Amino acid sequence: MKIAVTDEGEIAKAFARFLGSNSNEITIVDSPSKVIREKPDVILHTFEIPIFESNMNPPLAWSFNTWYAINIARAGSKVGSVNVFLSSFLIYDGKRGFYKEHNTPNPLNYYGLTKLVGESSIITLGNYLVLRVGALFSLSYRGFLFPFIKASTRGKILKCNKNFYISIIDLNTLAKVSKLLINKEARGVINVGSNRVSLFEICSYLSDIFGNEVIEIDNQQRDFSLDDWLLRAYNIKIDAKESILSLIEYRLLNN
Repeated sequence: MKIAVTDEGEIAKAFARFLGSNSNEITIVDSPSKVIREKPDVILHTFEIPIFESNMNPPLAWSFNTWYAINIARAGSKVGSVNVFLSSFLIYDGKRGFYKEHNTPNPLNYYGLTKLVGESSIITLGNYLVLRVGALFSLSYRGFLFPFIKASTRGKILKCNKNFYISIIDLNTLAKVSKLLINKEARGVINVGSNRVSLFEICSYLSDIFGNEVIEIDNQQRDFSLDDWLLRAYNIKIDAKESILSLIEYRLLNN
């Protein structure tokens, strides 16, 4: 199977590491013309402008998270590729929690909006797998949790809201789960994230590893957690604490 990624960044490298094998060929398609030339079986939309950069530079985020992804997907549709698009929990507003795939989106920030328009457009093309990803993290990925992870590694005090809930997933686990879903020929929209955890719980897990102090704060409640019922139907379940511990273990073993 020929599997294409849309850049050479951290997400793409993780996918290539877990999806690359004797039976899979990994290639890069960074333009619609290259998609037409390579004719991949699967396109993994790995290129994105992360949350903080997106909110600071909306035109750049719109160009890549939305239009770039749509144009790549259109070319993929012409040659019969499956478009695997990485969307986000931030297409929701956090007023409900335990979001199912059919719940109505309402993004609160520009990053969420770019992801929502990207996934909605790709869905219209058919032959797609949209993964609505929980708070994606690694020790270097500049996603929602990056400020907390960075502060923890530096031994700083963390002040974390006990009323802010999310589902999380580390980059390596996302790549592994995506491989399983691709191999099972999954289609449609699937939430991909851990059990519901508070930001304070996450900070506590990080503190267990790095030894920094965590202070619980009582701020406004928001719940961006994802219901994983459909993911569990594929016999996949992600545990938040294990996801954090496995990431640190992987880094230590590969340094």
